[in-house]
Amino acid sequence: MEEFITRKNINFIAREVDLPSDLDLLSIDVDGNDYWLFADFYEVQPRVVVIEYNAKWPPPMQHVMTYDATRTWNGSDGFGCSLQSLCDIASAKGYSLVGCDIIGMNAFFVRNDLCADHFFTPATAATLYQPPRYELQRNGAFKVGHPPDRDVYGDWRNV
Repeated sequence: MEEFITRKNINFIAREVDLPSDLDLLSIDVDGNDYWLFADFYEVQPRVVVIEYNAKWPPPMQHVMTYDATRTWNGSDGFGCSLQSLCDIASAKGYSLVGCDIIGMNAFFVRNDLCADHFFTPATAATLYQPPRYELQRNGAFKVGHPPDRDVYGDWRNV
C-alpha cells in the first residue's frame, strides 16, 4: 500500500495494513506535519517513538507549524515543531523524552510504562535538547538538508 499520510487517514491506514498495537518502534519524519500525525495517531501504542523536531526553536519555545494536508518539504528549515511542543504532546500521550540525536533532528520517546529508572533524569526538553548543528552538514560528517528559510521566518540568525 502506498499512500500520502494525513491526519485524516493515518489511523485507517494502520488498520488496513494490520499494524500491531504494540509496535516496537514508530518513526515519524515527514518534514512538516510530524506533530499533527503523532497527535492524531491513536491506532497503535509503540514502545518507542522517533520523531523529527525543528531544533531552530530551543526550549522552552513552543512552535508548531500550521497543518497542511498537502504539504511537502521545500528544502528549508521551515518545517515541523519545536522539541518543547513535541514533549508536551508526547507527555499527554503517555511518553517520555529519553534523548535527541547529535544533529538536533530526531527526538526519542519511550512509553512511560517502560521507562522506570532506565534513562537520564530530569528528562526534559531543556536538559536533552540538541541544537541544530549545521557545521556537521557542511563538513560532511552528517548529511542533512535543512538550510535556513529567510522568506518564511525573517532573519533566522535572531531566532
